[in-house]
Amino acid sequence: MQIEIMEEENQVMLNDYSESDASKRIERLEYLRNEILKRCSGEIGKWQMKYCSMLALVQVVTTLHVYAFVFQTADKDFWCARPPHLHNIDVTFWRNLTQPKDVCSVLDADYSTIRNLDNLVDYVKSVGLSANYTQCLEFEFSRENGEGKTLVEEFGLVCKHRELLSVVEMCFLAGAAIGSVLSGYISDRYGRKHTLLSFAFVQTVFGTILAFSTSLAMYMGLRVIIGFASMTVAVVSFVLVVELVSGKWRTIIGILNILPVAATYVLSSGIAYYIRDWRTLQLTISLPWFVFLSMYCVPESPRWLLARGKLQQLYSVVERAARMNGITLPANYQKSLEAVAPLVSKAPSSIEDAVNERNLKTTESAIKGNPLTVVFGKTYWRTTCLTLISWLSLIIIYFGLTLHLSNFGGDIYVNTAIAGTIETISICLSIFVVLKFGIKRNLVAYMLIPGVCCLATNLVPKGEEYLIYVIALAMIAKCVIGASNAIIPIFTAMQYPTIVRNFGVGIGNLGAGVALILVPYMWLLEHIEPLLPMTIMGICGLIGSVALIMMKDIEQ
Repeated sequence: MQIEIMEEENQVMLNDYSESDASKRIERLEYLRNEILKRCSGEIGKWQMKYCSMLALVQVVTTLHVYAFVFQTADKDFWCARPPHLHNIDVTFWRNLTQPKDVCSVLDADYSTIRNLDNLVDYVKSVGLSANYTQCLEFEFSRENGEGKTLVEEFGLVCKHRELLSVVEMCFLAGAAIGSVLSGYISDRYGRKHTLLSFAFVQTVFGTILAFSTSLAMYMGLRVIIGFASMTVAVVSFVLVVELVSGKWRTIIGILNILPVAATYVLSSGIAYYIRDWRTLQLTISLPWFVFLSMYCVPESPRWLLARGKLQQLYSVVERAARMNGITLPANYQKSLEAVAPLVSKAPSSIEDAVNERNLKTTESAIKGNPLTVVFGKTYWRTTCLTLISWLSLIIIYFGLTLHLSNFGGDIYVNTAIAGTIETISICLSIFVVLKFGIKRNLVAYMLIPGVCCLATNLVPKGEEYLIYVIALAMIAKCVIGASNAIIPIFTAMQYPTIVRNFGVGIGNLGAGVALILVPYMWLLEHIEPLLPMTIMGICGLIGSVALIMMKDIEQ
């Protein structure tokens, strides 16, 4: 494939980008950079497919760390522990005689004087209705599903300590919230590749250490670090694949990069079904991923290299891509790339003069130091605010349903596998729908439908016979919002120029991070009013769809 990149063509295009508004000039220059890179390495080819496939697998690791908590804290039947010398008493008799009120209190008695079941029965009869009860200090857990311990059993997170689960869950999500913003800044400053590899290492090492936690405090601290690293890996790997391809493939590859997230729900339910011990499960999802540390062969983003003026590295990447994709680079390709690169030490060429080099590239330099000047500048502030609202609304629904499927009843392993399978299919179908009808229109629909479904669950009559309808509506909402979760990152990424793209996606993830922190506490509201959580998610769907309607259509 022969490419002709004409200097005269660059001259004409660049002359069109000399508006007075610096942000708009950078946005126009971004378009030209994309066009030149597309002609140098192609929209998609063997080179892009190889590395995009590798980077998609990174999402598997991140999702396993996010979702493992659901299974590590799975519900188990429990009761107040029998004294060691009474372990021969059947559990059913023990519970009926000593815990008639609830599983958190036990008959107050001097158990050292009770030697067997007959003694216990006689004592219960003697005290009758005047029996006193006291809070349990130790608990026993059912071994019906195997000998493995859950996190709840290990650290006694039941009864009065039950609400600590929300705090423990929040630790990971708080780390993810912080990582969502800082990861964008770090990768925009130091590069996608090095940020990705560094935090993949952190995620793997600390994920392994987590399995050897000796206290709840240690577990919570490590989960903050893993949450930070996991969100960083997820965001950076997504941005990198989007910047490796061009044209409509940015939408397709961007969505496919999120596809492993849904597929991993099915995988995680299978792994957790057979591995019920939380420590073994943690090692299983952490140790194998040391292999990803060998992903040093993944290239740096050509767009980031160009935006940062790292031309020698860029030439090397472009030449490898062209060679693998069968593209013949023209002799002047380096000059074309140099013309749209940031200011270098040598004297400006006539092409660089045509884009008002001094004002434009001085602005770029300032943006590198403070990306907030773009995302909250007069050109993008509206986009940024709407992005925050959209992500906040979406993630409240997505993780409100994903991390709390057990709240709807049924088997958590089966529900997770079914939801993951349907979500995988819906994400695949969304690619064709998006290409036909556009990203924005579909995002609005994919936000509105889950909101309506969540509100509709509150209209279903109470009772076991109607539970199937509640689960069905929740599944529909979960799967549709899953497709939205796959599309919104690519929609957000295309709203910002390369120089702050990852930071812009990070701002969206800030809204997501806040939502992640709120989700555990949102579900606590069901103790006040059972309808509140689904009502909140339904309203979020309506608000999110309105925010998306107000955002600019990137395809126009």
